[in-house]
Amino acid sequence: MSRPLDQLIADAIAAGVLPPSAAVIRHEAHRPWPVVLLTALGAWLAALPLMGIIFLICDDFVSRSRSALYPISLALCGGAIYILRRASLPLFVEQLSIPALLTGAATMSVAFYFDLSAHKASLSVALLAMVLAVLIPRNWLRVLLGAQACAFIIVAMIALYTNDIRDRDHFWIVVHGAMVIWFVTDFVQRQYLRSVLIDRVATGWVLTLIACLALWTGMTFMVGAAIDGAPPGTTAPLSQRLAFFAQCTSAAMILAGAAWLARCWPALRKPWYGLTIAVLTGLAVLMPSLGAILLMFAVFASAGRWRIAAAAAAAAAWATGALYYQLAYPLATKALLLIGAGALFALIAWLAIRAGEPVISSGGAAPVPPDSTARRIGIAVTALGVLAIANIGIWQKESLISHGRPILVELAPADPRSIMQGDYMRLNFKLPQAIAETGAMETGGERLMVAGKVNDKGVAELTRLYDGRPLAPGEIIIELTPRHGGYTVVTDAWYFQEGEAKRWEAARYGELRVDANGKALLVGMRGAHLEPL
Repeated sequence: MSRPLDQLIADAIAAGVLPPSAAVIRHEAHRPWPVVLLTALGAWLAALPLMGIIFLICDDFVSRSRSALYPISLALCGGAIYILRRASLPLFVEQLSIPALLTGAATMSVAFYFDLSAHKASLSVALLAMVLAVLIPRNWLRVLLGAQACAFIIVAMIALYTNDIRDRDHFWIVVHGAMVIWFVTDFVQRQYLRSVLIDRVATGWVLTLIACLALWTGMTFMVGAAIDGAPPGTTAPLSQRLAFFAQCTSAAMILAGAAWLARCWPALRKPWYGLTIAVLTGLAVLMPSLGAILLMFAVFASAGRWRIAAAAAAAAAWATGALYYQLAYPLATKALLLIGAGALFALIAWLAIRAGEPVISSGGAAPVPPDSTARRIGIAVTALGVLAIANIGIWQKESLISHGRPILVELAPADPRSIMQGDYMRLNFKLPQAIAETGAMETGGERLMVAGKVNDKGVAELTRLYDGRPLAPGEIIIELTPRHGGYTVVTDAWYFQEGEAKRWEAARYGELRVDANGKALLVGMRGAHLEPL
């Protein structure tokens, strides 16, 4: 009976009654997730020591010849595949086979990288993932293996042309090439194959593409400042030989995705939709990764696969925010572009609502609560509270600038490759070695105080960690700030107007204002002879 049922589902998909992802669910009994979680935990706790014992036993063989890694990995993978292919399988045994599969695959991958070049080894790992996806009838594993195959094919293609995966030109080309592979496969899958295996592998593949495109754009707006130890957000532009082609390609993908959505959803054929496409096309020209992301969003949204579409939408928001950190455009220009795009989207939303088009098509949306006096009062009180908090902070800093003691703190040498990043200069104040080597994890991130003496020129020599005992004559204390796993004086960055990089390169001292409690504020930079910059 399974063959006629498969044919019935295929006919329903072709007629548009069912989505392309529809398939018969076979021998996957319903299991409550708490049971699965607890069983998986027990299986992994049992499997990991077992894997360690196996490797200790086989260590002598491996040390004599690395080729012994292949039979070990084949045995582990083969056993796991045999278990996972069984129709009736206890949950604990199923979960026990997953660590064995991962260990076997990782062992074979290590052997590939030992014996082959980076390019060939990465291709071999991708091929291994595809073979495992064919042999293992578990859809969630096929998604993960598809993602792995895509990632290692990207690495292999980059390794073929350059050894630097940070090469933005090659990364953009390779990721878009992998997207073309997915697009062709998806078309053939929809029109002719309708294979669950290919669909799940392609799902993992496209999720990797979305993640790679978001990674290529760099850090998005304000996220780097919110995450301690995050990498710099600034991103260098593409080379001139590729930039124009990438911009045109990104814009063309936006137009293709928009046309596809308009074909699938006739309700979008309105003037406000055309304005939306114009704004997105302009952003796609500025961000050459945005076109591919939104094209994938259009494909999956039109197919009703909203989880993948949501991942693409999140990546698109990430890429749009990353425009703020692009070095190809001045800061004022980027700010105006983002403000203008936001205003245009607000206008588009107003036009769509005025035309009677639903913003959310789902009938299950929660109703909007009616307006009331209490709500308006709450909004007003919240706004006043925000303004009060902001102005109190401004007043405190103005008071410190006006009444704080002026001192100078010497800057230690910094890595010249990271001094200039966008519109700020990285700072590294000279601190005693014991304090400079103190990690924030060791102290729980608490604020520390450093003590030192100020000479007749106003230069402070910070000598020791303040322990609360009375200060010696002429000593001051300064509060340290935890940054990137360590400590610094006040801040590790000096922000300035674009185009003034040359002016601040001569900085050798930071000019601070300090009060009696050690609260400090960085107000300026001084040169080697203490001259204001």
